[in-house]
Amino acid sequence: MTGLMGLINSGRRLRFVIRHPVLVLTLIGLLTLIFATKLPGLRFQTSIYDLAIENLPESVYYRQFKKTFGSEEMILVVAKANDFFAPETFKRLGEISNAISKIEGVKRVLSLPGIKQDMDLTNRWTPGEFQKIINPIALFKKNFLSEDQKTAVMSVLLDDVSNKTPVIQGIEKLLEKENRTLSLYQIGMPLVSKALADYTVSDFQKLPPVTFLIMTLVLLFLFRDVRSVLIPSGSVLFALIWTFGMMAWTRTPLSLLTMIVPIFLIAVGTAYCMYILSAYRSEAEAAQSSKEAVYGCFIHVRFPTVLAVITTIIGIGSLMLNRIYSIRAFSAFSCLGLLSLLVMLLFGVPAVLSVLPLQRKGKENPIEGGGPVNLFLGKIIHLNIKRRKWVLLIVLLVSAIAISGITRIHVETNPVGFFKENTPISRNFADVARQTSGSFPVNVVLNAREEGYFEDPAHLAQLAKIQSFLNGLEGVDKTISLADFLKLVNYATNEYKKKAYALPEEPFEVRMLINSYKTMLGQEMFKRFMDMDMKQANILLRTHISGSRDFLALREKISHYLQKNFSENFDAHVTGFGIVISQSSQLLTRGLVKSLSLTLVLIIAAMSLLFLSARVGFMAIIPNLFPIVISFGFMGWFGIELSVATSLIASIAIGLAVDDTIHYLVRYNEEFKKDLDKDRALRDTLYQVGRPIIFTTLAISLGFSILIFSHFEPTAVFGLLMVVTMLAALAGALLILPSIMLHVELVTAWDLLRLMPTMGGISPGVAHELNQPLNAIKVGSEFLKMMAQKKQKIPDDRILHVATEISGQVDRASIIISRLTELEEKRGFEKEKVQLNDVIRKTLAIVEQQLLLDNIKITRNLDQDLPLIFGQTNRLEQVMYNLLSNASDAILAAHGDDQVVQGRLIAIRSFMEENRVKVSVSDTGTGIPTDLQERIFEPFFTGKTEGKGAGLGLCISREIVKNHGGRIDVKSWEKRGSTFVLSFPKARETGEI
Repeated sequence: MTGLMGLINSGRRLRFVIRHPVLVLTLIGLLTLIFATKLPGLRFQTSIYDLAIENLPESVYYRQFKKTFGSEEMILVVAKANDFFAPETFKRLGEISNAISKIEGVKRVLSLPGIKQDMDLTNRWTPGEFQKIINPIALFKKNFLSEDQKTAVMSVLLDDVSNKTPVIQGIEKLLEKENRTLSLYQIGMPLVSKALADYTVSDFQKLPPVTFLIMTLVLLFLFRDVRSVLIPSGSVLFALIWTFGMMAWTRTPLSLLTMIVPIFLIAVGTAYCMYILSAYRSEAEAAQSSKEAVYGCFIHVRFPTVLAVITTIIGIGSLMLNRIYSIRAFSAFSCLGLLSLLVMLLFGVPAVLSVLPLQRKGKENPIEGGGPVNLFLGKIIHLNIKRRKWVLLIVLLVSAIAISGITRIHVETNPVGFFKENTPISRNFADVARQTSGSFPVNVVLNAREEGYFEDPAHLAQLAKIQSFLNGLEGVDKTISLADFLKLVNYATNEYKKKAYALPEEPFEVRMLINSYKTMLGQEMFKRFMDMDMKQANILLRTHISGSRDFLALREKISHYLQKNFSENFDAHVTGFGIVISQSSQLLTRGLVKSLSLTLVLIIAAMSLLFLSARVGFMAIIPNLFPIVISFGFMGWFGIELSVATSLIASIAIGLAVDDTIHYLVRYNEEFKKDLDKDRALRDTLYQVGRPIIFTTLAISLGFSILIFSHFEPTAVFGLLMVVTMLAALAGALLILPSIMLHVELVTAWDLLRLMPTMGGISPGVAHELNQPLNAIKVGSEFLKMMAQKKQKIPDDRILHVATEISGQVDRASIIISRLTELEEKRGFEKEKVQLNDVIRKTLAIVEQQLLLDNIKITRNLDQDLPLIFGQTNRLEQVMYNLLSNASDAILAAHGDDQVVQGRLIAIRSFMEENRVKVSVSDTGTGIPTDLQERIFEPFFTGKTEGKGAGLGLCISREIVKNHGGRIDVKSWEKRGSTFVLSFPKARETGEI
């Protein structure tokens, strides 16, 4: 906390920037140039594989599966024609298949012409004859040929390489040539990945520039001068260069999620600059120079600005807990961008403003003037002050409705659902699933407990039985296993007799058919469905499902069926990349809860430290939870799923919402201290910060709304949800936060920092004590000076009296300085054995003379056998000083100019009671009204006249006493006086020696 306060409170850094703006701007320019040189290395890479968590058990097993059975990845080339068995059409299909098989990265192409070639080695069949032969073969239906035989599919099996783009491009070139005779397209997981990458590039080229342009127009509308447009735009641009330069430097590609980073930085960076420019223009009205205006502006705005950036970083940084890499990348570079923005705001912006000529407000503008916004704020203020109960009731009702909507949210990751319905990838995916079988595979692996298990015909029959069950499951279009190919081989070796399309009945037939299978279709095709030990079988499911919930539901059904019916025969695993990303997406909820929990804990801690109260920390977070509840409730009621993109909402929302909270609370704290009138402080605070809050919220909402035009459905939904969330955050800042803050008292660490002595200085209280004798000396010296100027003779007794008084006051000042030196030497935090009687005596040594001069009598009744306590002498003396000072002020307020000692009394007593060491300080002052006695320990609450007290003495004293394991109690009688009692445990009872 000290380090943070030191950073914020460092006027030296600000003065350095203002005095050397050219140097600062030169350093920023050089750093920007370094990052700019890295930008050519920035690359794009978006893939559905980014959605998988590498160390999941499902991911580990999937990698093992690929080692055993090979990669499952394939591209489906779909052709449409009226008659595929027309000689010319069949020939063209075969030529296309052969051309595709020659593309580097293609392992094999399975097509009707290729299968005919494997089955008809002498090439004696016509396509029409081949059609009749394959009609009974179930393996071909909805696999290579649609039911109406007007859609044919070529399955392009790929090598297990990460970059599939060359293969996709090679196939696309072939299809473009052939589309003149056939209607062709390609679809499959690799196509989905490539489309993600292509649309990411397209979005990046269009959306950030449009956002930048719109933010520029917003700034021009609000501030109506060029510099107020160029400074925020330049700051954001420099921050973007730093961020993208670091991405290129670390070889982190722009992806589906990191593409949101520039939109985020443009919107949020513009909002931060709007606060600063508004404050600068206000300072410029009274300043004599631009440097003076800059200093006055940043002295006030740097504290809330730094805290706003830090809390936003806390919110987004919590996403680093997520196990999905793309979310962690978004988190890391969003935080880096925010830090870059902070550097520009604290160094770049003041440096630029310092070199520019001073500019007055001139023409009134919307962010600073009156008009409709002030009328709106007036109604908000009325609601907060006069109708706060109704407001909170409505908020609770809306929150309850939203919470009920949250229960309807489903976690879903659907790669095809990333694309809007009018995109080619969505249309092709739907078409292939409708005509043949879907392009998303699932694999069921049966692991028997003995080698050669599947050489037994009875066990092959188990495969067929399982397939029969699987074919009946919703979402499954086709299943393929070794059993299907053995039926095909049996059919072929028995001269294509219809009844031969069946599994063999004897073990030796199985072995013969397997050999024929390997000869006819190749060893590689055999390994796709069975290991060499005939122990592990793979059943391939072609499905038209693509959503994570559907994948996991399918897995659950399959696992339950196999466990119930075949658990004694083999172990079963359902795998595939769809299962991997589906299981990864289910961890979104857990990751979201972790991120949000960490964010809340850190922000509550930060707010508690800032306002020195855990109660304030907890209450201040309530308005920031409101937009999260609203956004997730909106998702639930409108059927929006929790996906990789929408899972970011909560952490971003709470980080941005806290910004408004900080600006409000800091201003409210300043207003409240003026007269302790909460309603007046609320009203003036909303008039002061309500306008910037409204305009920055609208600006951020407008920036994020650009995402609605993204090619990606989740990104577009994310943009919509951010608009809803920011509007809810605005309601929280203007309606909920002010009402809640009326029930707490605020004192900030910033206030204490300003009250602390500067290095080598003294506190205000001690300065007051020291000024008393100095003032007395000055009065005496001024008397002598005046008499000398008038050349009047001064009686000897008068000179003696003045000299004696001056000498006495010098001695008194000396004693005070001596005590200060002693306190300074003891400054620290180690506790020691302390005699409270000594604390009382030493404190009286400082203040007693002043009390006597004010005709206040002091009585002491100190227990000479008082036990020791464990504590810090200097802090306990501070408590005693505060009590005696308050007692003195109360007596003077009660008795006015009455100089009679009778009735002006402070009684100090030390004693043992209930096995505790106690000290009481009683006075005959004004007393404390009954209705205010509970508030006297609140920060900034004071009963003294304006300018006579900061209202922190008793608040600090209570904290010091609590830190010593003690308590402070008060009894007071209005117009009769008060008694404060300090109570501490004895040293031996604390366990400290």
